[in-house]
Amino acid sequence: MSDLRPSGNDLDGAAQLLASARMRVSAAASDLAIPADLRLTERQRATLATLLPRLLRTIEDELRSIVAEAFDNDSLRGALSSAHLDIAGPILARCRAAEDPLLVTTLLRRAEEHRLHRTGGGADNALLIDLAGDTDAEIAGEAMALLIAHSGRFDPFQEPVLIRSDLPAELEHQLVWTVAAALRHYVVGQHEIGPGEADEVLATAGRRLLAAYDEGDTLDAHCLRLARALSGAGKLDDALTARALTDSGLSLFLAMLSVRTGLDTAAVWEIMSARDNRAMAFLLRAAGVAREPAGAILFALTRDEVALVPQLDIYDGSNRAQAQRLLALWRADVGYRNAVARLGT
Repeated sequence: MSDLRPSGNDLDGAAQLLASARMRVSAAASDLAIPADLRLTERQRATLATLLPRLLRTIEDELRSIVAEAFDNDSLRGALSSAHLDIAGPILARCRAAEDPLLVTTLLRRAEEHRLHRTGGGADNALLIDLAGDTDAEIAGEAMALLIAHSGRFDPFQEPVLIRSDLPAELEHQLVWTVAAALRHYVVGQHEIGPGEADEVLATAGRRLLAAYDEGDTLDAHCLRLARALSGAGKLDDALTARALTDSGLSLFLAMLSVRTGLDTAAVWEIMSARDNRAMAFLLRAAGVAREPAGAILFALTRDEVALVPQLDIYDGSNRAQAQRLLALWRADVGYRNAVARLGT
């Protein structure tokens, strides 16, 4: 039955119809106002539109499997056990949960990683395979862990999947509790479960799910440990950094730049994702990457020789000390950076 039906009187349904129409106009106006260079490509839109529902459904299914038998209600147990019933997704769509900046940042990074994967960036994990055979046990172990992690990041059709080990701890907690709250909305509103009972069951399930999350076992954590081990062994040179992008994918490349610049991985990604020709050139300068491998990296990211020329001009027009001073803002507290960004827009 439609959600736009009158509830009690015709004015309720009319008001909802009016709000729906106005929201569509508002969304279209917002979309038109986005500068062309900031717009998502159609492929990016399609990738993000696939990644988010899958991620939310994965978390929802795990929570539902925990709570299904906890309620003394046959109808509710049947609903929670039904693979065909999407409960949290529609609720979260109505409350615009996808607009969270940290979530969008994570989705965009996974979409960019897949774009590079399609153009040959790390598709065969050749570097990780080589490193898994390294004589250094720490390097070999972390490379093997990454090979295993990468195997679960694509579906059978080689489309990208965002798995929970891709998520930073803050986002993992946020999404688990958000999905739990959406399930609460459903079990209380549709099955008349008492709010107190629902809260107890869902809060317990959320804590249980989060207890299984290990921040040290995330993709970024493995990448950072591998990059640090390579650095400690004197092997994190320009050639290996460039090869990380083309032969293992974005995550290890970001970790290597993180180690070489002293910036955290999130800061490196934020700089790299800026729609500004200067960003990547300055980042490579700050990392101490020489001109030839820097050019190879810049070209691998864009596959555009015309765009490469101004980026190399920026690289040539700066030195490492200047680049490091420019990027000093990203070494500051994230709250400070957020405030600077708000005032700068």
